[in-house]
Order: sequence, then structure tokens, then C-alpha cells
Amino acid sequence: MRRSLRTELLFSHLVLVALMLMVLLASVGGFFRLGGYVDRILRDNYKSVVAAQAMKDALERQDSAATFHLAGQRDKARAQYAMNRARFEKALAEESGNVTEPGEQELVDEIRVRYAPYRKHLDQLFRGEMDNNAARGFYFRTLENDFLRLKETAQGILDLNQRAIVAADKEARAEANRSAILTAVVAVGAGLLAVVLTYRTVNSLMTPIVSLTRQAEEVGVGHLNQHIDVRREDEIGLLAGAFNEMAERLNDARRREEDRLRVAERMSDAALSYLYDPVIVSDAAGRVVHLNRAAEGLFGPDSAAKGRDVGLVVRNKRLYDALLRAIGTQETSADEGDAALTTLGGRTYRLRATPMRDGAENKPLGAVAVLEDVTHQEEVNRLKTEFIGVASHELRTPVTSMLLGVELLTEGAAGELSPAQQEVVFALRSDLERLQAMMHDLLDMTRLQAGTTPPRLEIVPVAEIVQSARQSVERQAAAKGVLLQTVATPRMPPLRADRGQVGRVLVNLLNNAIRHTESGGTVRYGAEVGDDDMARFFVADTGTGIAPEYLETIFERFVQVPGATKGGAGLGLSVAQSIVRAHGGEIRAESKVGTGSTFSFTIPTIVSREKE
Repeated sequence: MRRSLRTELLFSHLVLVALMLMVLLASVGGFFRLGGYVDRILRDNYKSVVAAQAMKDALERQDSAATFHLAGQRDKARAQYAMNRARFEKALAEESGNVTEPGEQELVDEIRVRYAPYRKHLDQLFRGEMDNNAARGFYFRTLENDFLRLKETAQGILDLNQRAIVAADKEARAEANRSAILTAVVAVGAGLLAVVLTYRTVNSLMTPIVSLTRQAEEVGVGHLNQHIDVRREDEIGLLAGAFNEMAERLNDARRREEDRLRVAERMSDAALSYLYDPVIVSDAAGRVVHLNRAAEGLFGPDSAAKGRDVGLVVRNKRLYDALLRAIGTQETSADEGDAALTTLGGRTYRLRATPMRDGAENKPLGAVAVLEDVTHQEEVNRLKTEFIGVASHELRTPVTSMLLGVELLTEGAAGELSPAQQEVVFALRSDLERLQAMMHDLLDMTRLQAGTTPPRLEIVPVAEIVQSARQSVERQAAAKGVLLQTVATPRMPPLRADRGQVGRVLVNLLNNAIRHTESGGTVRYGAEVGDDDMARFFVADTGTGIAPEYLETIFERFVQVPGATKGGAGLGLSVAQSIVRAHGGEIRAESKVGTGSTFSFTIPTIVSREKE
């Protein structure tokens, strides 16, 4: 019959378990014997010691009660005597039921015999029939002698049991030593047998396992052409056969995977190479890994760029910084507006840099930058901006002339107007004023975007801008019945900004809030300083609010929320955003339909400018 590895290991472990049980039984036997000694001490002697000590203490308290009686404290003496007489009798009863040592019963009987007259004499004293001199004589002649003899007898019981405890302790210590020696002998013998058995078992199993381990290490480093020759019929032989089959299958799988990876690599390289937009791939150390064909047209051949620092290859600070930021922060670098644009080879590109991470271990691998050619789009935007600027400038003169003509008609320069004619002229003047305001906004927006009217920076107190804005809109708020609340401006550093442009943004937001708030509503506004030392202006109203789908687009040109109160061309917020961004700040809106809206924007203070 074939002996399996399981049988061999089971047999060796059962022997080890039997040896452990021998040691355990020897130890447990010693513990039980020690427990018997301890139990006997507690059961036989400890209770007697406690009872004898309690009797002594009760006797001393009764004697003390007698002295209190002689001192004239008779109520206290009777109370103390009654309590301690009960304690003594209880302790005597416990001792009478726990007599275990030779001679102990005689002592108990002696206490019982002597206590009866002692108690009778105490009762006689406490009845108070004797005068003080007679009571003192009675105490010293009779009671004191009775007390001392009883106390001495109780001490005899205490000493007898204490000697028994000491003797039992010595016997327990001797038994503990015997048990320890026996346990050590059994443990040493079991240990020697276990070592011999373990050595034989391990020696018979380790030789084929060591060979199997060596071959597995070879497979682990990639040498898959391994074969184990183990002539055994047990589980180790089965394991060797399975290992040989696994190595063969791994070798076949690696060949197939290598073929698949080569195809995928060629497809990936082809996709990058034929991509229209320039692509730069870098590793985690900021060195170039790959340039596609479009990027080679800007930065030179891929073979010459590989392994070099990205900054030396691209020679463009914005592109270099974007790649390093993507590698360092592991966040996509995708700025908006002009910050996302860069010029290379006479063309304009929108830059996007994205980090690459290992999907399995989530380790940073590098970054990839894509340059989207937006030269045509930027040219179209430039032409649109120029057209809007030219059209607005050219329309300003005829619109001004028409406004002047309307004013003359209104004043009766061409004769008195009928009521119907006056209504037409007033409507015409309102439309012309609206058209004139829209042209001003268009001109301002084109100038801001073109950079022809940069902010004229000066030191401006925040409270001054807040107060000036109130003066500009309080008449409009009063006419509509809207409560205008100015939140107290805390002490904060002044701005380094264009006074007129920042004030225009705040007034524009206040006008919008008043326009979209019903009569009886409230508009709150003010300024505060943030953790970044930026001044934050806010305007909050209790108006109709803005639907969430429009919050992302309200700062674009000519955008108006459907159903909102008419009164503009949708350029005010776009102009405000251009002014705020030109100052280095941000503008945002928060709103809930039916509750109201809050617009806020930030402007750098002199403190934040100094940090820059």
C-alpha cells in the first residue's frame, strides 16, 4: 500500500501531540495536588483563624464596654456590649463548626465553659446594682481575670491554626518542587523525542521540496523552460507533475502575450504617430518618452528627443510648467482662457497636460501633453471682436444724433406733441438709451479682451467702494420698494485695483439684484476678507432665483435667463467677469429658484499683492 504524504505528516503530528499531552498531564497533576493543599488550608484553617481573631476582638470590645460603664458612660457601654456579645457568639459558633486540628475541640469547649460565667458577671455589672467602688473592685477581682483567660484561650485557637497553615504551606511548596521536577523531566524527554522525530520527517520531505523551490524561483524570474524530475508517488510527486505542466502552459501563454503586446504596441504607436494634434509623452522624471509626427514637426525627431529633459526639447515655459505640474500634483493641467493658450511655430495651441498612473499599483508613470491647434478659432474670435468694436464705434454717432433729436422733440422744439406722439417718442427714447448702453458694454468688453484698457491700479479703501455703490443704486431700490441692506465692512486692507472698474462691477450686480427682486424684497451686499487675503464682495437678493442649468452660462455674452426681467442685452455679467479676471480675481454665482441669488467676486488686496 502506497504511503501518502498526508499519512506521514499525520503520524508525526500525532506523536508530537501525544508528547505534548504527556507534558500537559504531568503539569495538570501537579496543579491539582497544589490546589488540594490550598483548598485544605482555606477550608480547614483559614476560617478558624478568622473566627478566633473575631472572638478576640469581640472580647476586647466587651471588656472595653465594662470600662466605659465604670467611667460613667453606661448607655454607650450597654450598646457596645450587646453588639459585641452577638459578634462573639457568632464567631464561636463558626469555630465550633470548623474544628479540624488535634486539641482544637478542647480549646473551643474551654471557651464555651468560661464564657458563660463571664457573660453572667458582665450582666451583673451592667444592671447597675453596685456602687462605683464595689463595681471597680468587682471588675478587677473577677471580670478582668475572666477576660484574660478567655482571650488567652482564643489566642491558643489562633496559634494552633496558624501553625497548621505554616505546615501546610511547607508541604505545598515541597509538592510544587516535586511537580516542577517531574514536569521538567517529562518535558525534556518529550522534547528530545520530538526533535528526533521532526528531524527524520523534515529530512525525508525537504530534499524534493528544496528542488521544487529552486525550480519555482527560476520560473518566477522568467525562466519558464523548467522541468522537475522527482520519482515519488505521494503528493510531492503529484505536485512536481503539476508544476511541470504549469511551467509548460506559462511558457505558451507568455509567447501568446508577447505577440499580443507587440501588436498592441504597434497599434498604439501608429495611433499616436498619425494623430493630427502634437502629443508629448514624458516619464515621471520629466524626460521625453515619445513625440508623435505632429510634435516632431515642432520639436525635432523623436529619436533625438527620447531620454532628454522635456524643457530642453520643447523650449516653451508654459508647456514645460504644465507637464511638470501634471507629474507633481497628479492632476490634469487644463487652464481656461488665455492661460491655456501657447504659441509654437507661429501657430496658437490650446494646452492640456494629463498625468499617467499605473492602473494596478496606482504609481505615477509620467504625463502626456496634447496641443490642440486653435489658430483658426483665435483668428475668428479676433475678427469677431474687431467687428463688434468697429460696429459699436460707428453706431455710436448716429445713435447719439437720434437721442438728441428725440430730446428736442420731447422739449417741443418742433412743436407741441399730442399724447399719442409723446408716447411714441418716449418709447423711442427708451430703446435708443438701451441701444446706447449696449454699445458702451460692447466697446468696454472688446477693449478689455483686447487689453487696450488695462486696469489703472491704485490704492482704494474697500469701504469707499461699498458706500459709492450704495449711492448709485439706492434711488432705484427706493423706487421699486426693495430694502437695500449694507453689511458692515470689517477692518480689512485696501485694494490695489481700478476704482472705477471695481465699482462698476459692484453697481452692475446691485442693479441686477434690484431688477430681479419683487417689491418688499431685500438686497444685502458688502465685503469681507478671506483666508487668502483677497477681498470678497457679495450681493445677495431674495428674488426669483436662477435655474441650475443657466448658472454655468450666465457670464457668457448675450445670455439671458428665460423669464427674467428685461432690461439689458446680456452683456453686463460678461463685462463684469472680464474686469474681475483682469484684476486677478474670480466671479461666481449661487442661486436657488424661488429663494434668491448670491453673486460674489474677489479682488486682490495690497497684502495678497505683496505675497505674489
